[in-house]
Amino acid sequence: MKNLRVNGMRRWVAVAVLGSAAVMSSITPANAGDTSTDEAGTRAAASPCGYYAGREIAYYNHCGPTTIKIKLDVVRGFDRTICVPPGETRLGLKSQIRDANYVGGAGCVVS
Repeated sequence: MKNLRVNGMRRWVAVAVLGSAAVMSSITPANAGDTSTDEAGTRAAASPCGYYAGREIAYYNHCGPTTIKIKLDVVRGFDRTICVPPGETRLGLKSQIRDANYVGGAGCVVS
């Protein structure tokens, strides 16, 4: 920052831009270009956490590390509570399962 008399502002902006580019490149994940990831893991990571429905199938994507209990809102019939593992769980046809909500039970046993 010595010769700032003539083009001081221009030089300072150039240094700031180059510095921020260096910082951004240093926080890029190490495996950013790695395409060897597991397909199921990629699909689960791309899915929203919690209940969601595809074209015909309802799913619950549990983003936590343990098993949990969820309550299924069944369209025709009694609601039921099930235990799901981490990741994506197929619940059934979306015309039969209206919603699913976390109710607790961390560490339950998946049957």
